[in-house]
Amino acid sequence: MYEVTKLAYRVSDADVTRARNQLKSSLLLHMDGTSPIAEDIGRQLLTYGRRIPTAELFARIDAVDASTVKRVANKYIYDKDIAISAIGPIQDLPDYNKFRRRTYWNRY
Repeated sequence: MYEVTKLAYRVSDADVTRARNQLKSSLLLHMDGTSPIAEDIGRQLLTYGRRIPTAELFARIDAVDASTVKRVANKYIYDKDIAISAIGPIQDLPDYNKFRRRTYWNRY
């Protein structure tokens, strides 16, 4: 949880560039056959109502920078309640409050 909360404070441009490149590579590698392409077209039609060209998708990915990541992390992650689910024995599951305390960071 600390690593996720850290996105609200410490995100370098190098980390964001690396993540953008990894995402774009993953998207291109996923499009290696007719079935994955058809699935992608269907997903985009259901989500956006149209097919998004690869160039437009990559432009949207490239528009994300470190300040955008910090802003979104502050809005949706920092000091927010979380949902926890578990299957099986839960006696070793940490207390909810322990998880909740990790969504903010006291700095002095």
